[in-house]
Amino acid sequence: MNKKNFAIIIEARTNSSRLPYKVIKKINGMSVLESLINRIKHQNQIKKIIVATTRLKRDDEIESICKKKNIVCFRGHESDLIKRVSDAAIKNNVTDIIQLTSDNPLVDIQILLNLYTIYLKGKYDFVSNSIKRTFPIGTDIRIFSLKKLVQYSEKVHGKKREHTCYYFLKNDSKIKRFNLIAKKKHNRPDLRLTLDYPEDFELIKRIIIYLNKKYKYFDLSKIINFIDKNPKFKKLNSKHAKHYEL
Repeated sequence: MNKKNFAIIIEARTNSSRLPYKVIKKINGMSVLESLINRIKHQNQIKKIIVATTRLKRDDEIESICKKKNIVCFRGHESDLIKRVSDAAIKNNVTDIIQLTSDNPLVDIQILLNLYTIYLKGKYDFVSNSIKRTFPIGTDIRIFSLKKLVQYSEKVHGKKREHTCYYFLKNDSKIKRFNLIAKKKHNRPDLRLTLDYPEDFELIKRIIIYLNKKYKYFDLSKIINFIDKNPKFKKLNSKHAKHYEL
């Protein structure tokens, strides 16, 4: 059996129609992408981190951030995420992928490691906490093998290829899947912690500025506590609560 070589692959680009250059917007002097990378580095079980961006000139800034943070930057297809992510994995000898997106800078490291442990047991081809939405929008983590991504790639066409995990998410009867259900306080699908609109940025900015003053690392529970104690902040992006991509 071949040894598994995991990497966290972060999808990132600056070309967003709703909020251009959102992942390089700065909070307390640090870009959103840097904030996500720093969070990931609070764990040491998965050491390889790759940012998968495009070859477009406008994404040179993303490559500069990667150099600053001393992590790998792969530049590939602009809109075909399946190709970009699989090419990034192949180029870096990765067998198994933990997929994140820079739109979601507040992922919880312990949830990521819980999913990683479940995936390592080998019972499932696809492990996630967002097949059925119970966690807040924007805390999505997905784990799968490069082999399966390539195998199913030929079955996904057109604009559907803009979503790396389209086949995994839409074919529950054909894939061995595991969905982590949020317990108690984390079960908050009403909360929106993803970055698509200016209102999302305002909420994420307030969370990061406040909690960074108190903690080196703050988990999802602390984020939820902060929002619940400040309901006016939840209202900032509540009109977009049901708007999130695959």
